[in-house]
Amino acid sequence: MTLTYKPRLGLALSGGGARGIAHIGVLKALEHANIQIDYLAGTSMGGLISAVYAAGLTPAEIESIALEYRQARKLLKLADPTIPRQGLFHGKQMHVFFEKHLQDYKFSDLRIPLTLVAVDLNSKKEVHLNEGSVADAVRATVSVPGVFAPIEHDGQRLVDGGILNNLPVDIVRQMGADIVLAVDINSTNGEASFWQLLGQKRFISSTIGGSIAVLGDSLELLMHQNTVCKLQQFPPDFLLQPSIPKGVTILTGFDRAADLIEEGVVVTQPILSDLEKALRPRFKWRRSKHA
Repeated sequence: MTLTYKPRLGLALSGGGARGIAHIGVLKALEHANIQIDYLAGTSMGGLISAVYAAGLTPAEIESIALEYRQARKLLKLADPTIPRQGLFHGKQMHVFFEKHLQDYKFSDLRIPLTLVAVDLNSKKEVHLNEGSVADAVRATVSVPGVFAPIEHDGQRLVDGGILNNLPVDIVRQMGADIVLAVDINSTNGEASFWQLLGQKRFISSTIGGSIAVLGDSLELLMHQNTVCKLQQFPPDFLLQPSIPKGVTILTGFDRAADLIEEGVVVTQPILSDLEKALRPRFKWRRSKHA
């Protein structure tokens, strides 16, 4: 006998700070094509966008928020500088922002199964967050080391999952996805990195600016190489790599939100036809007990 089986689609969204706004355009293109996402996995900015989408916000609503916060005065409201002990920012105001848009959602409340990636500095292991408070999990996955203070919880010190798994293709596959679409927004176009720009700031350039640039660039290099290895080990069925406009880094370029979103739409359109074909219902043969 035969059974009709519809392949399940998993979407893996990478970290990359402001560059991750391009993920919104990918979601817009998928929605316009009526392509349903069955599983989501995200790291850092990819984790934030996948979380609000899984919670029920439409791509248009997420786009509206991104465009609102492209203004510097809005972004500054999320900044809470601290004496740099564990990070440049506490991250408390950012957590308030997450709670506003995710309310008191638990992972069990989400309309799409979701896993976020963080790293525990104590155990030195990758952590998959898929239970409890979604806002807390988002705060953990976006905690770029040195920029935001880690989240300390239950004996763990959680930071940005991009250190070990910036593009969680393997995770969304483990969740049950038959077809995986991965979006990697970690391109830099050879420009000065956020860390180099930070090191050039007047108040630190004459002291530890050079050290910050070297350490930060080394971290990004390790993350990039780790992603390359992960993609070889766990290749997705479809891989998108949007072109990132000049001046967009981890924490700079939010004012280019409209361009980033449009690039996400543009880079997704060429694969839609093949993706739709891959997701068509299939006939699965199953042997009868009496055969």
